[in-house]
Amino acid sequence: MQTVLEGQYEITRKNQSTHVRIPFRVPEKAEKMHISVSYDPKYNFDEEYGLALIEESMLKQAGEPLMSKGEMRACLPVDNHLSFSIDSPDGAVGTAHRGDNRQNFTISADDAQGGFYPCEIKSGDWTFIVSVTCIVTDTITVSLKIEVE
Repeated sequence: MQTVLEGQYEITRKNQSTHVRIPFRVPEKAEKMHISVSYDPKYNFDEEYGLALIEESMLKQAGEPLMSKGEMRACLPVDNHLSFSIDSPDGAVGTAHRGDNRQNFTISADDAQGGFYPCEIKSGDWTFIVSVTCIVTDTITVSLKIEVE
């Protein structure tokens, strides 16, 4: 196996509702791609902050609180949520919306998992995309490793 990308990337609150694009290059004759991605922290355990965030969200969406404080407490802790996409030289290869902060995927012409579809692993410029759906901590560290064989 050959590592084509390995690194850590910092996501901050200014990245909320954006897409962080991480380019990488796939060499000739690759047939399978292995992606390992994780991010930390997953949760914000600050109860006061979490309750304020839930209430703010309800006010924004419905114009009034729709739950009691007790019902809001049952939703704690609030969590960061990132989704992951991959673009090949030919276009989109899929998106993983699973919500787990530790994920592994394999993509090849015959098989793929987790929201990705099977495709030829062509040489050229690819992009790993981190979609910042919800960030409830000051920063998130994303660790990413992409290997081909």
